[in-house]
Amino acid sequence: MVKLPEKFLKWNYYPRRRLAEQMLKGEIGDPSKFFLEFTRHNPVLCTAAVNSDGSIEVNGKVVGVGYVLKREILSEALKEFRDHMKASDEVYEKIKGEKEAMRKLYEDHSVKGLKLMLKYVYKPENEAEKFVNFEKLATVELAKRLPWSSKHTWNIVQRSRNACLVFFQPPMISFEVRGIIDVHMDGEYHELVTLIHDAYHYTPPEHRRDRPVYIINVTEVYDNSPSRSGFGTKIA
Repeated sequence: MVKLPEKFLKWNYYPRRRLAEQMLKGEIGDPSKFFLEFTRHNPVLCTAAVNSDGSIEVNGKVVGVGYVLKREILSEALKEFRDHMKASDEVYEKIKGEKEAMRKLYEDHSVKGLKLMLKYVYKPENEAEKFVNFEKLATVELAKRLPWSSKHTWNIVQRSRNACLVFFQPPMISFEVRGIIDVHMDGEYHELVTLIHDAYHYTPPEHRRDRPVYIINVTEVYDNSPSRSGFGTKIA
């Protein structure tokens, strides 16, 4: 495995902290700028596998990608994220079905979740290495539990764990992160990644079943930007 290079982290990781701080301070003005910033979070996950007839099945889908904490900080972080979800779940059981009360729950939950992510996941440059394992990226498989989903990615990863993430921020920035997927159906890392997702996007308990977690172990990183230092230049 290789560590995500500074060039990538300075574009992808550290600006996420700044965006979270701006959101908490209510400093998000122009919606188009906000959505542009959010492209750091939403790459295309590309997978492929060989079918029994020799043809190759390929798939790409936009996913939300996050970072993985180091084992040394795992138990402390899990406790706080669990407590956050438990508190919101207790409120949810009392007010579910009440439209205005639910809106307030989602709002309050997101604010508290952002604060937790700033505490554990998105750290300043002088602290990030102590908390985050920069050899991994993670995403939650949200489509598998949906009966109408094609489940293309899920079906492919049963046969091939090689994948790449393609990031693009208009007009010119693009990175490709290649890696090997570990599929987690349970355990601490499954819980961590789903809790981080749900810490901001409150998901009622009845919708949390059957959500595998993909952890992408980074093997190569390329700068695909159309620039003198890009066009598929390997940077890690």
